[in-house]
Parts: sequence; C-alpha cells; structure tokens
Amino acid sequence: MASNQPSKRKFAFPGAQNATAASRKRAKAYDARSLAVQSADAALSASGELDVAAFVQAREFEIRALESGMQRSKSALTSRAFQKVPRALRRRTASHNVKRVPRRLRTRAKREMIEDNTPTVTARRRRPTEILRIRLETARRLQNLNSKTKAKRAAAKAKRDKETKKSLEESGSHTYDIAPRVPKIKKYKLSRPPPPDAKYKKRQRCKTWLPTHMFHAKRAHMATTKNPLWRFAIPLSSTEKSYRPSHRAKGARGAVAWDMSYMSTIQLEGTEEALEAVLRAIGVDGPEAWGLKGKKWRAGTRSLQAWAFERQGTRRPIGPITLIRCAEGKPDDVEMAGVDDTGVGSKKDCQKNMKKLFIRVHPSAFLQLWNELLELSKRQNPPVMVEDLRFEIGSIDITGPGSTETLLSALKPLMTDGSNISVGSPEATWSSLLGVSNPSSLPQNAVLGFSISDPRLHFPPRTLRPSGSDLEMQNLAVLLSTWSPDSTQTSPALFDRRARLAAARQLPSQKAINRRRTQAGPGIYPPAEASDPKIPVIILASRVSSQSKNSNAPGTWTILLPWKCVTPVWYSLVYYPLSSGGNIRFGGLKEQQQLAFEAGEPWFPGDFPGTRAGWEWYLNEREKAKTEWERRPKGRRAEFDSLDLGGGQKGEIGRGWACDWERLVQGPPTDSTAESSSAKEKEQNEDGEQKDVPTQDAEQQTPVQLAPPLNIHHLPSSKAETTINSPPSSADASALAIVRISLINRGTPTPQARIYRLPTTNPELRQKWLQLASETPKNSKPNHPRNQAHGQSSQPGPAGDEETARQRLAASLITPSSDAANQAEHLPVPPEEDLIGFVTSGNYNLSEGKGTGIGSILLAKVAGPGKGKGKVRQRKMCIIRSAGERVARLGYWELA
Repeated sequence: MASNQPSKRKFAFPGAQNATAASRKRAKAYDARSLAVQSADAALSASGELDVAAFVQAREFEIRALESGMQRSKSALTSRAFQKVPRALRRRTASHNVKRVPRRLRTRAKREMIEDNTPTVTARRRRPTEILRIRLETARRLQNLNSKTKAKRAAAKAKRDKETKKSLEESGSHTYDIAPRVPKIKKYKLSRPPPPDAKYKKRQRCKTWLPTHMFHAKRAHMATTKNPLWRFAIPLSSTEKSYRPSHRAKGARGAVAWDMSYMSTIQLEGTEEALEAVLRAIGVDGPEAWGLKGKKWRAGTRSLQAWAFERQGTRRPIGPITLIRCAEGKPDDVEMAGVDDTGVGSKKDCQKNMKKLFIRVHPSAFLQLWNELLELSKRQNPPVMVEDLRFEIGSIDITGPGSTETLLSALKPLMTDGSNISVGSPEATWSSLLGVSNPSSLPQNAVLGFSISDPRLHFPPRTLRPSGSDLEMQNLAVLLSTWSPDSTQTSPALFDRRARLAAARQLPSQKAINRRRTQAGPGIYPPAEASDPKIPVIILASRVSSQSKNSNAPGTWTILLPWKCVTPVWYSLVYYPLSSGGNIRFGGLKEQQQLAFEAGEPWFPGDFPGTRAGWEWYLNEREKAKTEWERRPKGRRAEFDSLDLGGGQKGEIGRGWACDWERLVQGPPTDSTAESSSAKEKEQNEDGEQKDVPTQDAEQQTPVQLAPPLNIHHLPSSKAETTINSPPSSADASALAIVRISLINRGTPTPQARIYRLPTTNPELRQKWLQLASETPKNSKPNHPRNQAHGQSSQPGPAGDEETARQRLAASLITPSSDAANQAEHLPVPPEEDLIGFVTSGNYNLSEGKGTGIGSILLAKVAGPGKGKGKVRQRKMCIIRSAGERVARLGYWELA
C-alpha cells in the first residue's frame, strides 16, 4: 500500500485537499473576511466599575483585527502575476515558470510562488521518468545510427567524385554540372498543385495547403477536410476574439494581413488586337479600359478592376477580376524575351507585338472563366496563349495604418543588374513611402514592379519610425502628386517565367540562413552574396469603389510574388514590431466578410446569388442553416409555419432559414401548384446534396449544374440604375441588383431578412408607413399607432394635460400587457406581393455606429419612372423584417 505523502502545497484551512475548487475558494474568502473580537466583560468589575486599561486593550485588539481582516480580504481575491498579462500573451504554464511572464512581473510572480509553495522545475534539472528515459535513449541511438549512415554515404560520394575527377583529368576533359531542367510550359492546360512532402501527403488528398498553412493551422480555425473551400485549406478565423480587434487594426492602429494565395491567376499572351478582342468578349469594355482613362492601364502602370461575363445567351456575370498589363520594357529586354525555352529566337517584329497580361479571379469563378478564355483564345489569329499560374504565383493582402511600414521592413528593393537605385525608379519610390498610412493616398490602382532580397536575411525586422517633420511630409506630398513610376516603370520580372523559377530554386534553406546569421554575429544582419535570390514582386494599391460615398475605409496593399516565396515574406510581416506597438493581426475568411461589410462593399461570392459561384455558396449555406435549424428542439427554434404576419398572412415566406430566391422570382404559389412546388423543392434539395460530392480532378467538374435557376442573374450598378428609371414592362423579370440598406431608426438587419417595398395594394397601410417615416425623427423612439390613436402627443401641454398623462402612464404600468397589445404597437407587414428581396449580410456596423445591411432586390418590382423627389424617395423606401419575426423596421436602400 502506498504511503500518504505530505502535500507540497500549503492549504489555508484543514480538509481543503479533499474539497472542490469552488468550496476551497469560498472557504478562503470566508476566512479572510472573518474578524476576531474580544468581549468587553473583562473591563467591568463585579460592582460595575469600568477598568479603562482593560477596555482600551480590548478595543485595540478589535481595531487591529479589523485592519488585518481588511488586508487579508484585499489580497484573498487578487489576481496573480501571470493574470496581469494580456490574454493573447498568456501561456498555460505561466503560473509555474517565472521566466514566462514579463520582466516587470517576475519579482511579484516569484514571491507568489514562494508563498504558495508552487513547485518550479526547469527542463535541465527535471528527473526523467521511466517512459521519458526510454524515449531519450531510443532517440539517442537513432541519432547515432543516422549520423554513422550519413558519414558512410558522404565518404562513398567523395570517393566516387575523386575517382571521376581523376579519370577525366587523365582523358583531358573536365567536370561539368547539368543545369536544372526548365519545366515545359503547359499551354491551355490546368496546372496541378506542387507535390506535398511525404509526411503530409495523406492530409492533402482532397485539398491543397496554402504556403502559410503551418502558421495558420496553429492559430486559426481551418476549413474542414470533409468540406474544403474551393479545394484549399483556408483559414476561417483566428482562435482569439478578433471581431473588434480587426476593426480597430484596420481603422485605428495596426494592420490586418491575409494569405490570398488561393486567388487564381491566369496569364494571356498575344498581340494587342487579339488580347483586346478576348477581353471585350468577356465584358471588359468601356473608356476605363480602351478609352483615354485606360491609357495608364494599357501602359502597365495601373491595374483595372472589372467584371467578367459569359459570351453567350443573357451574358450572365461570372465574377470580379483584376487585370494587370506587363509594362513595356527596354529594347534589349524585348529581344531577350524573344528567346523561348528551346533557345531559338523569333522575329523582332513578332516579339514586339506580343503582350502579356495577368487576370486574377476568385477560385470559385476560376473554372467558368477558364473555359470562356479557352474558347475565345483559340478563335483569334494568331491564337492567344492561355496559361494557368495558380500554383506559381501567390499573394498577400494587408490593410491598416501600419501596413505600409510593415511592408517596407520586409520588402527591400534590389536591382537585378547590381547597379545603384536611380532616383524616380519604382525601387526608389517604394522606399520613400514610409509616411503613408493609407494606401488610398496613392494614385488609384497604382502598380509597382521590382525585385526584392530574401527577407530572412534581415530577420527579425526592426521598427521603422516615420518622420513627422514638415519637410518630409512636403516631399511625400510631391511624390504622391507627381508619381514618377508612370514614366520609369520597366517590365516586371514576375512576368518572366525564368525569373520566377530562379527565385524559387535559389531560395536557401532555413539552416543555411541560420548559419550565415551565426557567422555575422549577434545583432548584425548577414551580408549579401551573389548567390542570393532576387524575388520578383508586383505591388498593387487598391481602394474601395467610388460609389461608396460615405465610406472612409482605408485602402489595401496586394503583393504578388512566386508561390514558394510567400512563406519567408509572411513571417517577416507578422513578426514586425509596429511603431504604434504590438504586431499586425492575421485574418481569415470571416474577417474579409466583416471588413467588406463595414466598408459597405458586397463580398464575393456570398453577396452575389445571381452568379454561378454565388449560387453555389448560397446552396451550401442554406444546407448548413437547415441542418442547424433541424438539430434544435421544437421548443427552442422558430416555427416558421405558425408565424402570424398580420393581415391574414400565416407562415413565413419561403424557406425561413434561407433567402428563397426562387420564391421571390416566381411569386406566391397558387393552390393548384402547391404539390408541384413541394416536389420541385424536394428535387432541388436532392440536387444540392449531389453538388456537395467532391470530385477528384478539376476537369471533371460540371459547372452547368450549379447555374442559378429561373435565369436569375445580377446586373451592374450602371445598368441597374437605367433599369430602375425605365418602365416596369421593359425590366427583366429575374434580374437582381446589389443594394445597401440603412434603417431610419433603431434596429439591425440580419442575414436572411425580408425586404419589402411600401404597400401597393393597401393605400391605408401605405399611408401609415409614410406617416411613421415623416413623424419619427432620427435617433428617437417612434410614435406607435396605438399612442396616436389615443391622442398622445410629444408636444408639451398645460398642467391639466400633464396630470392626465401621468395618470395614464401609471395606469399603463399597473395594467398587465397582453400579446395582442404588444402586437398592436407595430404596423403589419405588407403582403407577399410587395416582397422585393433579401438581406445577404447584416449586422451592427462598427464603422457606421448603427445597424446596416447588404442585400439583393428584384429590379422588376422597383422599376418605373419617378417624377419628383417625393416619388424617388418613396421608391427607395423599404421595410425590413427578420426571418421568423413579425416586427418590421423602416429603412432606405441604395445601389451598391
């Protein structure tokens, strides 16, 4: 039988070791607050005389006991030293190791551990257990065996090399090294992800890891293996609380970075006429591309934000794309570019006419756009070469006031020919942007292309503090206004395939970097060498669309670089010490949705159900919401079938857990078609289950099955504005438009909320809603119809009226309110014929300080020429009702 050894920790009261944690804490607090007292009977004699000395001693004892109790009560519930550290910096063993807390708290932590008799054990002095000892011995034996095997292999290789060199010298020849094979360009074929390490091969069977997967897998919630997003393991959100911190990091202090390497990149190469024909065929048209406004984009000094459309039928939208042209290089560079992989040069005239172009598109819309480009490129003469660069080019997005200084610390410009950086060049311009806190200060869609050194050679990064002098700010303003890279930008090396391959192959291992850092000494960066890689990058400065008039959201930096070079740059960014304090934050998919919502921008594909990618996202979200609703017990979930909407309306409109776009386009079902509609809904659910089955190869996907039914499609804002002002008969019955929603008074739009127009079949109800909008000022509580019916008014009256109002208020407080009375406080919602759309994203907007939403409306129900400001104002007035509720709020919509 084991002996009961004494415990190392001292307990405040007997029996505490057998009690629970809650009881021990309660007993500790009770013991700290209990005060010892002394009876005053000893100060009184038998005759009743008072002994002053004894009485004073008794009071002195009680006073000292009170002071001691106050001190013990104060220290009983105080937090420990490691609890003073911010939650993001805490460690699980912080209370057991003094060295893991900040230096300013180590003295206090050491004192607390001595008082509590907390055992502290270091790794070097820890006595290994039996199992740990066996593991250490096994690891030591394997290490010795491996070292012997490596030594034998090295000796055998050295012997072979020596014999080969000797034989070659005798024959009069010399040794030579075979250059690595340049992979063949795969024209018109989908690329495959790089082969994973054997250790992680099984984990990437149905998905591909991002270059920074190891970083995110430890710090973020990832997309599950059974349901990967677009065949990638994408981080969804940080494991820490990140909603408000992300908002502050973007707008107030700090920065937020995303690994956007899952964005697809397509390269087009052909003549100017052929490229223009292909781009016009997919919907890239207008003066921003081919007019005077697009001159800088065609020169390669600006990027272009546009939408891609199908080339046949109703020309449904595919998705937003970013176009980057290759800037014109020097004549020598053009001649060198004419040499292909076989080393055979082509004609100068033909090479001068060949242009290169990058198209960046969301992965959910990549395959649809790829098929369109393949069909169009083969019809050109000469044909346009289409190349898939999804796993050759990665990208990083970063936004916030500290984004510029973070990038400047990691991206050190480097001249490819070894010469000095000239004044006015893109490299010199980039190094002069330290004082920029908002990328929107740069020219819209500015492009900078140059090469950088390996960021691991100057790791850990040092803080760059921008100068606040008037001269520096004046020079920065002149730089931003003149913007010399418009005339000095050369052809970016990222468009050169050989430069991308050389940067990836010459990237040294982390062991080699550590060896050079050790040789350089502590605190000194290792010097540059001729064999160091030159990493080509392209930096894009973008901002929110100009239609967001009330939005002051900062711009975003986008860095394009080779896929294998993303990880070194990423670690230099996330570990950079900001001048404002702390480090930058990393974001996931939810942070993208949040910040886009706060900026008033629709997020693709979630807010675009009229596209094929958006419809697929909608089906997945609808299935998740339905599963979650069915898992809840009946007493804790909304019963959509028994919902009373007032005015004789019973039940929720369509699917209560989702936005029922089919119901919106088709209208309310009739009694004769009830059975057919239910059968159709069942068929759609079965189709949705079949769509979730993953395919083994991207070529086997059939995007035709994912097209929105009933010809549902989105219209751009310009076409939507024209459709709204045209007669209703000319509007497409299934065309949708993205709108931003703001409420007049209190309330917050929620996802899946219903959007109504003002009642059109009930003039009396319409007049009540208009009266509510005209009489209710902003930021005040609305006057309910019940109060108006009783003659209540917000205007002050005589003393008699005030007394009557007090009596009525007292009676209302005493009388119990019924459900019917509560329902009478709110106006009934319009009928289903006035339903015009749904809210796809809605929440409390931290940037606006109120609840806002983003949704889609059916243009056929809001179209019609409006005469006068009153008509236009009433047409843009809407009624918002959350799914499963009968309370509606009044608001306005505007095209996004």
